[in-house]
Amino acid sequence: MAGGGHVRGPGDRRPVHGVVSGRQQVAVVTGGGGGIGAAVAEELGRSGWFVVTVDPLVSLDGAERLPEPQETTAGRIVAAGGSARASSVSVTDAEAVRGLFEELAEERGGVDAVVNVAGITRQTYFASGTEEDWLAVLGVHLQGYLNVLHAALPVMAAAGHGRILGVTSGSGWRAADAGAYSCAKRAVAAITWQFGSHAPPGVAVNAVSPIAATRMVAAAVERAKQAGTSGGGGGLSLFKAMPGPEHLGPLCAHLVGDEFGWCRGQVLFAGGSEVAVVDRPRLLEVVRTEEVGRLDAVLDAVLPSAFATAESSQATEGGGNPRFGSIFDEPAPPEPGPAHVQSCAVVSDRPELADAVTAALEARVVACHRVEVAQGFDGAAKALRALAESAGPVDAVVVALSGGPPDAGAPDGWQRVLAEHGRIVDDIHADAAWGRAASDYSADAGRPLRLVTLTDATTAGGRSRAQASAQLSRAAAGGSGGRVAAFAISVEGREAAAARPAGALVAQLLCRPDAAALAGAELVVGAGWIGLRSHPRPLGSVIFGGPAVPEWLDDTLREMAGDGTPVTAESPPP
Repeated sequence: MAGGGHVRGPGDRRPVHGVVSGRQQVAVVTGGGGGIGAAVAEELGRSGWFVVTVDPLVSLDGAERLPEPQETTAGRIVAAGGSARASSVSVTDAEAVRGLFEELAEERGGVDAVVNVAGITRQTYFASGTEEDWLAVLGVHLQGYLNVLHAALPVMAAAGHGRILGVTSGSGWRAADAGAYSCAKRAVAAITWQFGSHAPPGVAVNAVSPIAATRMVAAAVERAKQAGTSGGGGGLSLFKAMPGPEHLGPLCAHLVGDEFGWCRGQVLFAGGSEVAVVDRPRLLEVVRTEEVGRLDAVLDAVLPSAFATAESSQATEGGGNPRFGSIFDEPAPPEPGPAHVQSCAVVSDRPELADAVTAALEARVVACHRVEVAQGFDGAAKALRALAESAGPVDAVVVALSGGPPDAGAPDGWQRVLAEHGRIVDDIHADAAWGRAASDYSADAGRPLRLVTLTDATTAGGRSRAQASAQLSRAAAGGSGGRVAAFAISVEGREAAAARPAGALVAQLLCRPDAAALAGAELVVGAGWIGLRSHPRPLGSVIFGGPAVPEWLDDTLREMAGDGTPVTAESPPP
């Protein structure tokens, strides 16, 4: 890209978006009836695209249909000289979404870009919010996006070209007690990062994490004000300082343009006047678990210092003098002292992993009680209460539920990524149910509790589920009034090899008082190692004023992204 000073402003009609093989380019914008979706749709319309706005026009909570407005987004595009049409399809209707994309491919020759802004808002948190609301939010923000991907990717793969822009949120990658919304948006980010290397040839999948003064944000500010958590009016002041949705239109349109095809699998924060690259979780610390005589002794040495320190600073202190000498060769220390917890509920349908956890805890004289895997919020709560009534109080809950199996029938690549996300909403719902049960029990019993969730992350869907679990665990302490310390472990090795180190790690997290420093951390059990990953964070930011997009923007973003697929003479843009 040239390094000149041209700035692409709103409605710039230079032939960047132009035509594809002699036809007008087609963009689908879900949630295009208002807010950010409408702003993006109108910008694309001004730039010469045929735009389809997909929006059933419902209330903020998605519960009620709104009356047809006198003026629609599609109508405004047409009135301004563009071409567009509106669709009332809901992203939650997988069959209707697929039918829409097939219809566009037949009638218009393809679908070149998708911007998935559709969303609803309901009050869900770690310790509160109804099960119905949890499922509704997950259904729109996560399953709805997966429905769009299932419909769009086959069309784009067949054409060898396409751009998809998902929408995540700061509530999905920063610590935030936003329940189902946080889990869904973290999963959207995780899916995006996976598609960086698994999208069809010629197709780029990215996501934007926007902030703007939309009606959804206004509702959240009003709720915080009524609850007395807005910081003395700070929330209202922040809302007034946010850019309007129209300020995000040019940037989001640029992100699905032809020239942005170099960027794949990236999450970009968009704040109107600036844009930032949000980095995926990366390993900060790793310790060997193979051929270790006393794994608990190694973890005793490494977790409180290296792991806890790295979690606090989000950076390793390695790279200097060796920190641990010959811990793998030192004689075994005395048996560990008394455990922080005395009684633990083990909820699992994975016998090998449950046995390893139980053995590691019982070696520390922790009484373990197996709990049948119950379904739903109410079922989990009843099961935990029944255990306490029959066996006495518990200090900890370990949840290790199976996930969707690998899809051996799907080809490697994007088809398998999609297929292995088939159960993710149900899986996140199940994890949330036991988190809620633990929180409710802790509140009712008036006693602190430690919660460990182990996720089978050996599939694409499992890896996204593990990130959603980590995101939820970050909200546990604040969401429960400090009663619940939650830990998330992504089990990424085969169960036969990972069970013993996973059990040892669980024992450390439950039995050591100072392990609370790792609550909310992103812990990993791999094949022969245990690790700690960073949380998603901004890698770098570009302050450009907006809304016009400077021509040099991509050069700076490319350097910040670092591992984005670069355009070279040997590798032309898709």
